[in-house]
Amino acid sequence: MKRTYLSLIAAGAMSLSASAWSLDGVLVPESGILVSVGQDVDSVNDYASALGTIPAGVTNYVGIVNLDGLNSDADAGAGRNNIAELANAYPTSALVVGVSMNGEVDAVASGQYNANIDTLLNTLAGYDRPVYLRWAYEVDGPWNGHSPSGIVTSFQYVHDRIIALGHQAKISLVWQVASYCPTPGGQLDQWWPGSEYVDWVGLSYFAPQDCNWDRVNEAAQFARSKGKPLFLNESTPQRYQIADLTYSADPAKGTNRQSKTSQQLWDEWFAPYFQFMSDNSDIVKGFTYINADWDSQWRWAAPYNEGYWGDSRVQANALIKSNWQQEIAKGQYINHSETLFETLGYGSTGGGGDNGGGDNGGGDNGGTSPTEPCNEEFGYRYVSDSTIEVFHKNNGWSAEWNYVCLNGLCLQGELKNGEYVKQFDAQLGSTYGIEFKVADGGSQFITDKSVTFENKQCGSTGTPGGGDNGSGGDNGGDNGSGGDNGSGGGTTPVNAVLILVTIIARTQKLRYFIKILVGLQVGTISA
Repeated sequence: MKRTYLSLIAAGAMSLSASAWSLDGVLVPESGILVSVGQDVDSVNDYASALGTIPAGVTNYVGIVNLDGLNSDADAGAGRNNIAELANAYPTSALVVGVSMNGEVDAVASGQYNANIDTLLNTLAGYDRPVYLRWAYEVDGPWNGHSPSGIVTSFQYVHDRIIALGHQAKISLVWQVASYCPTPGGQLDQWWPGSEYVDWVGLSYFAPQDCNWDRVNEAAQFARSKGKPLFLNESTPQRYQIADLTYSADPAKGTNRQSKTSQQLWDEWFAPYFQFMSDNSDIVKGFTYINADWDSQWRWAAPYNEGYWGDSRVQANALIKSNWQQEIAKGQYINHSETLFETLGYGSTGGGGDNGGGDNGGGDNGGTSPTEPCNEEFGYRYVSDSTIEVFHKNNGWSAEWNYVCLNGLCLQGELKNGEYVKQFDAQLGSTYGIEFKVADGGSQFITDKSVTFENKQCGSTGTPGGGDNGSGGDNGGDNGSGGDNGSGGGTTPVNAVLILVTIIARTQKLRYFIKILVGLQVGTISA
């Protein structure tokens, strides 16, 4: 499997802007924000069932001392952890894994658990999907008992082991801070292992209003200063009860709860949450929402020995659920789709191969066939520039229920003329994940794919172009045989210059390997 970390290819003169590699890391989407949910197995399952969707990312935890939660159930009162079960239940979702030091970070740093580290890394890589590893999550959280030296040493070791074991294309290393309001500012540098050892900066987003968003803003600016993408790894409306519509300003015991309307609750926590992502859209590339009834889990329940958390389940209130679905259906969010792993930069095989015409030959993708043939079973129709209709032909299911989905927003389809259909608001030219699911007796049928919303009629856009030496390379076949605008292909025109720059952004000491090929008219340029 080939993994391209960052490549820029141009014919003729090419200027490289700073934004081309402003975010350094592994498994970083070029655009969009990964939507993931957590943080225990049952809460993830309840979310998926209640919203009728497959999460793009799923979050769980494992302890490094005994690897509890890796291959079997482990529940310390905060819900079930079982990475194997979660990975098998969601085989086409990214894994976001928090690794607890169990209060032993210095022992980990001294090498006492090196065998467990290898077992963990090999197991996670074996799931063959994007894995975001939150090593020693909330590194500066005082409740964790970490030492700065233990964090720095263990991060550097884990980073190097990821490379030594050959998993650098599968596992991305996340350095997550607690963003805890009582913690003084200006102390993040002492916990920092070095930019060459970190792929993402993460933060926790619970009650940032308690300190006027100072701690989360500090974490965001820290990520920006390091040129790293930002992941909101833990986020939940702490001290709110979505089911009961209450809020308490008391973080310890949840006393003096105030009644809220569902709209007030949304406006007070969720709206600023998404606004924070928008305000930091240059670096925010992922978030995990903890969708749980905290009060039902004994670790977080009364008498609230570890603080008052509440109930964060979006499905517990109709307006919150609807607003949530509408928000994450917007184009800036990365939801589950057939192309999810590719979108996250996992196992890239497209575009600009060394032999002209993509890694697999024949233009960027060997030309474009008609995207939606007239007789297709599952797809979309153009209604207007702002309305898309998603459909699936009826194949005779019992259909006790059905859902037609766009970017994770799942609504009941209407059966018309032998098809289940539903219309959604959409933006012409945008790419969406569409999904259809239907009950059939004791089982269900589910299918999904990614589409680009176009004003199209049934018909051809050209024949697939290219081969290894034909209409290939970067000028190959988006609109048929040949170049992006028609003909063209494997040879370089007179006086044209082909520059291939491949920046490998993940080496043991972040050494950049730059390969530049400059050729003039001497037949075909090849690597």
